[in-house]
Amino acid sequence: MATEWDDYKVSVLEPAMRAGNVIPQDLFVRYALHGADRSADRFAVRLEAAVRYWKKLATTTKVYKPLAEALLAAHKELDRAGALTPESFEERRRQARERAAERIDAWLRQIAAEVPHLTATALTHLVEQSGGLLDQAAVRTRMTAAGVHLIDPGWDLPDRPPVPVAVQLGGHLRLLGVRLSPAVVFTAERLATGFRVKDGFRLSGGAGERLTRRELEAARDAQAKRPHDSSKTAAENVLTILLTAEAAGALEQLLRWELAELVRAQLAAGLPVRVAAGVVTELGLDSTEALELAVTLQAAGRPAPASDDGTLIAAALSGGSLREAERLLAALPPDAVPDIRDRIRRAVAEVATLTAQADTAEAAGETEQAAVSLAEAVRRAADDADLRARLDRLPPPAPTGVTANADGKRVVVRWTPSAARTGQVGYRVVRRAGGTAIGPDEGDPVADTSSNHATDPAPPIAQAVVYTVFAVRGTSASPGVPSEPVTLLPPVEGYELSTDGRVVIGAWRLPAGAAGVTVTRALLDGGDERAIPVGGSVDGSAGGSAGGSVSGSAGGLVDDSAEPGIPYAYTVRPFYLGPDGERHLGPSRAESVVVEEAPSAVHDLAAEVLAGGGAPQLRLAWTPPEAGRVEIRRAPGPPPWAAGERVPAAAADEYGEALPAVGHPSPGGRREAIVPAGQGRMTLTAITRGRGTAVVGNSVPLELIAPVHGLRIRRRWDAVHVDWIWPPGVHEARLRWSTPAGEGGERVLSRRAFLDEGGVTLQTGPSAVSISVETLVRQNHRELVSAPVAGQVSARRPRVRWRLDRGRLRRRIDLVLVADQTCDLPPTVLRTPDTPESLALPARSLIAGTSTVVDVTRGVPPGPLEKVTYALADPGDPVVVLVPWTGGPRDVPVGGGRR
Repeated sequence: MATEWDDYKVSVLEPAMRAGNVIPQDLFVRYALHGADRSADRFAVRLEAAVRYWKKLATTTKVYKPLAEALLAAHKELDRAGALTPESFEERRRQARERAAERIDAWLRQIAAEVPHLTATALTHLVEQSGGLLDQAAVRTRMTAAGVHLIDPGWDLPDRPPVPVAVQLGGHLRLLGVRLSPAVVFTAERLATGFRVKDGFRLSGGAGERLTRRELEAARDAQAKRPHDSSKTAAENVLTILLTAEAAGALEQLLRWELAELVRAQLAAGLPVRVAAGVVTELGLDSTEALELAVTLQAAGRPAPASDDGTLIAAALSGGSLREAERLLAALPPDAVPDIRDRIRRAVAEVATLTAQADTAEAAGETEQAAVSLAEAVRRAADDADLRARLDRLPPPAPTGVTANADGKRVVVRWTPSAARTGQVGYRVVRRAGGTAIGPDEGDPVADTSSNHATDPAPPIAQAVVYTVFAVRGTSASPGVPSEPVTLLPPVEGYELSTDGRVVIGAWRLPAGAAGVTVTRALLDGGDERAIPVGGSVDGSAGGSAGGSVSGSAGGLVDDSAEPGIPYAYTVRPFYLGPDGERHLGPSRAESVVVEEAPSAVHDLAAEVLAGGGAPQLRLAWTPPEAGRVEIRRAPGPPPWAAGERVPAAAADEYGEALPAVGHPSPGGRREAIVPAGQGRMTLTAITRGRGTAVVGNSVPLELIAPVHGLRIRRRWDAVHVDWIWPPGVHEARLRWSTPAGEGGERVLSRRAFLDEGGVTLQTGPSAVSISVETLVRQNHRELVSAPVAGQVSARRPRVRWRLDRGRLRRRIDLVLVADQTCDLPPTVLRTPDTPESLALPARSLIAGTSTVVDVTRGVPPGPLEKVTYALADPGDPVVVLVPWTGGPRDVPVGGGRR
């Protein structure tokens, strides 16, 4: 059993031993004295007990013997000095505490002048050095006063790579010219603006970006789109290592390990802590975290060298980092890991053989075979920059089948991929006017891609150009393969026709670079076209052969010669002048129109929110106008036009969105449509459309808040329990209920009360109940209401109690039935458990609260009535609930009985 002296050994003697067998300076701690031990008689008894315990330790254990002997010697000195009194102990403790505090303060001033950070281990050491006179709280208070910061919590710093494949990071980062792996995702410049890692990696600034799997995968996808070269491969390898660490849950440890390795290298070279911390501060690490990291690593010392089992070397070798494996092997004794040493020796020999094969193939002009050999060598020694540079200098075979096609605004270039047998091959597409580009840096660059197609979004207008495609591997490119010359001639844009009932109005946007347009009109008669000569074309030339030409401007036309009720087609075709002055006709655009009555506005659009169990809906209603097609558009705010204003159809299209409001006839000659309600503030506007024009009608502003969802209604006998899920930001709801008999009510509930009570319970009785719930928001003395969400619960089945009674003469047996609701009882049977006989009873009507008595003497055998079971004829589909009646034999409900 543990005693107080066992606790004394742990709390007093063991710290004294760790401090070098320095006995506690606090005499009350040294002698295990407590507050009650200060009386003269108790004081002497406790001192005697402590001395006995020290003598026991000095004679029974070698571990504590030196300390025990020191304690006994100090006791004799105190005895000779006559200091074995409570008063003397108090005075000596005061003096010792002052000396300890002065010593600690001196140390802290020196620490503050150098690197004002201490680890938790150092704090414990300072407490022990005070001889038990100062506790941790006292030392921490003096640290704060001195300006020394405690590193709390401490740093979680792995001594080895958290994942074995991380040993390959160094070679890849050196090839990229960066020192930290996050630079592959955020760039070294972005890191240099500041980041933190102790509590998880995050960049400085308002966004506080973190290094997550999403960021890593996005960076990997971005790298995949780059043309292949040595830096792309190195970056992809770094991202693969980071993703491996993230999948293992060790990404943050990996980032801290990278920084720790940089600082350890500086400390191992004998540099001061501030200089070592400055190395990672220059990379962007927060200055306070950098000092904490350096102090922690200095206190921990250099980690033990990698074990001779060769785990890290094997990981580097398996990952293709042959040169890194050689470097790690050189740090081990010559006789260490012989198996791995032999593997490295064989790998070096194989790389040398592959390099020689590449030399032979290249000398014979077999460039692609040389690339295959070098690629295999690079696979085995991916961190060999010379091998990779040599592979990058070998050009791949050229692509074939290059085509270029203009589609109005851009040119799409396609080709058959290169027949390269190794390496990641990309393609560079360049554009040159009048001929083929000789090299990938000649002409205008269009795209660098790894796919077999590219798009030129801004080619020159009305000028023949040639697109040349080069296959690129590393830093070398194949010969270029050209397309046939292609000339871009865009059509007009935004072409629309409209009519006001008297004239035809045309509008379009002339493409950039176009010199003008030619407009022709044709009559559509039963599908056949015939020319209608109407004068000269817009550029002053004669009408074209497709039909008569209509004079007008480059941006539109007005034709007052069109006859009402006749369909016309108007064709617009731009023309361009090339660099040599040659005229080029662009594609034609045709639209048709019939001169008809202009559309009129809707002035009485109305909207109503409908209740329902599903998504909320709106009922829209309006009076149809005399002419035009009505369209209801929804937008966040009111339209920029006044009601009744006529606007181009294209302008109306840009306002809000059209609702799927197909109007159906309704009473009073109006039209109605049901559409989804949506949510938030919105404006519904009626737009009447004609051909190429629109008329603005009235607008209806709405403010719809989010409805509840997950409405659940459950019957609990004669009560109904209702609950739902509240939308964010809503704190009130209105619940309404009703029964087929017209009974019902409503309640307004707060979100807090709803959650405290676990929903709403309504005492509605057995009838069917319909429920609807709508959320409320009160703003500026008005109430905003969501679309109601509705549901219902069916009526409760009637409960019929039954029992068997013997008559007064004990010869008659009656079945007594009492229902709590008026109902029809289906055919039933009386059945006994021991015999197959049963008595069939016909269906009958029961009145609520009134007993019905049925003579069942002939169907009940002699014996106790408790053995008779009463059941429905079809128990699979009961319409009532049968309950055995436990009342007394004459317990007949009020209302009498029926036979």
